[in-house]
Amino acid sequence: MRIRQLTARAARAGYRLERASRVPYDWMLLDAEDGTNIYSGADLDQIERWLDE
Repeated sequence: MRIRQLTARAARAGYRLERASRVPYDWMLLDAEDGTNIYSGADLDQIERWLDE
């Protein structure tokens, strides 16, 4: 449920939320248009804090 909520929130802000496919499996906020990595965090709390800023 939390992942869906953060995914929707990221999309409203112009980002895509994805999980890295390789170790360390960080969560990434990517630009929705070109896929550029905007921010990476080890857990969803870090992503949420970044979106709060």
